[in-house]
Order: sequence, then structure tokens, then C-alpha cells
Amino acid sequence: MLRHPDPEVLVVGAGPVGLVAALCLQRQGVRTEIIDMHRLAHQHSYALALHPRTLRILEEAGLSEAVIGAGRKLTKVAYYEGRERHAEIDYSALASEHPYLLVLRQSLLERAAEAALHQHGLEVRWGHRLQSLNAAAVPPQAEVAQLDQVASGYPVAHTEWVVARSETARPAYVIGADGYDSAVRRMAGIEMEEHGAGTVVSVFEVEAAGELPGEVRVMLDADTTSVYWPLEEGRCRWGFQIADAAGHEASMERLEQLIAARAPWCTARPTRIYWSTLALFATRVARSFGTGGVWLAGDAAHQAAPVGVHSMNSGLVEGRELAARMTQALRGGAGPGRLQEFASETRQAWQRLVGAEREVGALPGASAWVREARTRIVACVPASGDDLEPLLRQVGLTLAS
Repeated sequence: MLRHPDPEVLVVGAGPVGLVAALCLQRQGVRTEIIDMHRLAHQHSYALALHPRTLRILEEAGLSEAVIGAGRKLTKVAYYEGRERHAEIDYSALASEHPYLLVLRQSLLERAAEAALHQHGLEVRWGHRLQSLNAAAVPPQAEVAQLDQVASGYPVAHTEWVVARSETARPAYVIGADGYDSAVRRMAGIEMEEHGAGTVVSVFEVEAAGELPGEVRVMLDADTTSVYWPLEEGRCRWGFQIADAAGHEASMERLEQLIAARAPWCTARPTRIYWSTLALFATRVARSFGTGGVWLAGDAAHQAAPVGVHSMNSGLVEGRELAARMTQALRGGAGPGRLQEFASETRQAWQRLVGAEREVGALPGASAWVREARTRIVACVPASGDDLEPLLRQVGLTLAS
């Protein structure tokens, strides 16, 4: 069970956002517990690239050396329609300590963060589930259950998860970093606002023979958005937006059809599909990022189309911000108003990102194609914070203040 029945902060969810939040808290000497209902970290992930701003956050958390050494640096994102290359952005022009995208598997980031937590004396409580949460209590009351796997069934045996025991924790704060189906969000009664229809994506991770471009390529056709990501040598990932689930088939024939239709510039031939899946990405934002002692970060608070990798990258920044402001509140350096400022500012930023309050302007000299596709381009730029505007200017776009 928990080391501290009443930790100062309880982090629910041990994905990248929860792990980094817990690490930032632990490094500041805050009594922290982190729980996850699963038995281990994810094996496959959609999140794939870290923004320059995110790398600065990981540097502050002491993780940059481990993750940068394990990832691949990319400096260009190109925008295509059919065979035509219409625009590109170059990260090497950024005034940043990390002027590049870092392609990194989510599992590698999670392992690095968990190892750093271990070095700071904190272990993830895998197999622990949030059973109930009284968000209105001061402090919040969280019932945490330890799960156990038991065999049952006759004549065919199977295993199921049961509650071995539970205890009630009264942390000063709870951080919900437990993903799109967040138990923290639901138990706190926080609703989500939908912003348009979800995006259905057919994902393939493949081995290929021939030349694989060493840059991200975004394909904007009339009705669909697709993306190519280079991974290790001879390996890449494709994400093709499709109309509905019926358009997904994890076969080489279907993959070749999609590449021919969406990426006719690709000369490499796929030789092996490592894995493939169908994914639905909603575009939605929580009506509140939290109040009192319960706060949300990452996919628990927002989701967006995957090309820009915004939800995880923003979530890592949010986890760091929550950790910093909670530490200040717990140590008497700031009042609870600082957390409310975080919630308001972050929600406004997400409203702009998903288009609810966003105006995209075209600068003189922008091509007709860029002007026509400007809203879609902005959604597909893997960047955030102060890095976004200078990258947009490279293609002749700007965000209205």
C-alpha cells in the first residue's frame, strides 16, 4: 500500500505526465505517492515527439541527458499535398537550447522518469486504483485500493483483478494524470467540452526498404490529415486519418494503398508491420482544470488530434507547473490563488489551441496554399509556448493575440 497514508500530494496515473509531476515534487522534498491501476508501463504509444519547450522542462527535472541520448533529433517538418511540398518549418532556426524535435518512444521516457524517481526514493505503486474521491472535503479524501490477480473459472481457468485491501488517504492535493478516461476527473464531477468531431486514425509502425526521409511529413489532403514519422534506421510510423473504423485493416495491402494515395512521394517499400492499431482522438477540453485540492494535467484535462503531439507535451508542462505551485503552497511561499491562475491560464491556452478562441493570420508573402490551409497547419505544428509563433512565421502565418 502507500508509504504515507497521508501524503502531501497523491499523483494518480504513472504515464509521462504523472511521473514527471511526481519527480518534480519529490525533488522539492514534498511527500508524494504515485499510483497506477496497471501492472506496468505502456508498451505501444501514440505520443512520439517532445517539443523544444518540453525538453527544457525535462532538463529542469534532471531527465534531459537520459532522454536525449535515447531519442532521435529532427529539425524539419514539411507539409505536403500529394507530391507537392508546399511549406516547411526548420527548428534549427529557433533561439532555444534544444532547437529540434526529439522523437522518443513513450516507454523510454517512462522508464527514464521511473528510474529517476527510484533514485530519489519514490516507487510507483503499480496495481493500485483510485476507488473513490471526495473532492469537496478539505483535505480531499481518496480511497486507494491495492489490486491482486486471482485465478478462477472451471473448466477453463482465467484471471481477474480483485481488491486485496484499501485505505483512505487525505493528501493536501491530488493530481489527476490518469489519461483520457480519468477517474479523478469523473469523481471530481468535472465535465469535458467537445470541440468538433473526433479524428479516427489508422496507425502503422513498419520496417521499410529504401530511403526513408529524415524529417516529419504532414499530408493535408482535401478531407484528411496524415503524418509520417521517421524512427530508428529503416523504421517509421504512419498515421492516416480515415472516415471511420471500417477503413482500418492491419494488412500490408491496406498500408500500401494508403501510402500510394496519401504519400506518393514515398519511394521506400514497407517490408514488415511491427504493429498497427485503430485510434480515436477526441478534441475536447475540461470545463475546469481543478479547484481546491484536486487538479488535472495531460490527457485527463484535454485531448487533440495527434499530429502536433500537443496533449502529452502540454501535460508535461502542466505537471511541472502544478508541482511547483503546490510546493509553494505547502511550504508557505504562495496562496491557493496561484493554482487557480494555473487553471485559468492553461484552459485559455487550450481553448486557443483547439480553435475555440484562435485566429490565424496570414503574413504578406504567404502562398495561396498556406493561406487556405492555415488553420489546419497550426494544429499540425509540433511546438508550444514561445516556440510556436516563430515557427509559424517561417511559413507566413501568425496567431492573433
